[in-house]
Amino acid sequence: MIDSITGIIQRKEPTNLFIDMNGLVFNISICLRDYEQLPGLNQEITILTYLNVREDLMELYGFLEYERRRLFIQLIGVSGIGPRTAINLLSNISVASFKDNIVAEDVKSLSLIPGIGPKTAKRIILDIREKITKDKATTDNLDTSNINFTYDDIYTALSSLGYRKNQIDKAIKQLTKENSFEGNIEDVIKSILSIIR
Repeated sequence: MIDSITGIIQRKEPTNLFIDMNGLVFNISICLRDYEQLPGLNQEITILTYLNVREDLMELYGFLEYERRRLFIQLIGVSGIGPRTAINLLSNISVASFKDNIVAEDVKSLSLIPGIGPKTAKRIILDIREKITKDKATTDNLDTSNINFTYDDIYTALSSLGYRKNQIDKAIKQLTKENSFEGNIEDVIKSILSIIR
């Protein structure tokens, strides 16, 4: 799997990003929310990716945040939801709101998202609610008062290096327990790496 791509933005559109990596241009499908946060043309960017492979097609999907990619992967695991549908869903609602609606089993709110009807909303809740609840329990119990970055920043940085979420979560919990989870992101990442290794 291509976990991430670093290169220069050659062209960007609301649903597609074209990255030039040493003369090789990647066409990456993105959601509208990520498009709105992209830097300008000719700027360097690192984007998390998901490679969708079918018999007659290979598609790259890109994400600026670890949690958005994670939710995308969970969504395409739901029967009847393909990558195109999932990326469209993520264009219409924030990751936090989507997760809150799933945990609350709020079929009505989910059904208001273009592309999701009541039946699909119920199927999504049934299939991924337990995973979302576990994810929220991990991060909601941690103290964020002494940091100036988000957990998504940490996950994005470390997942691009090949570390798994459970490894990162375990290290974060240990640092929090030791009251060492503070400072800038570079210091925290170094501390996490020393625990994981």
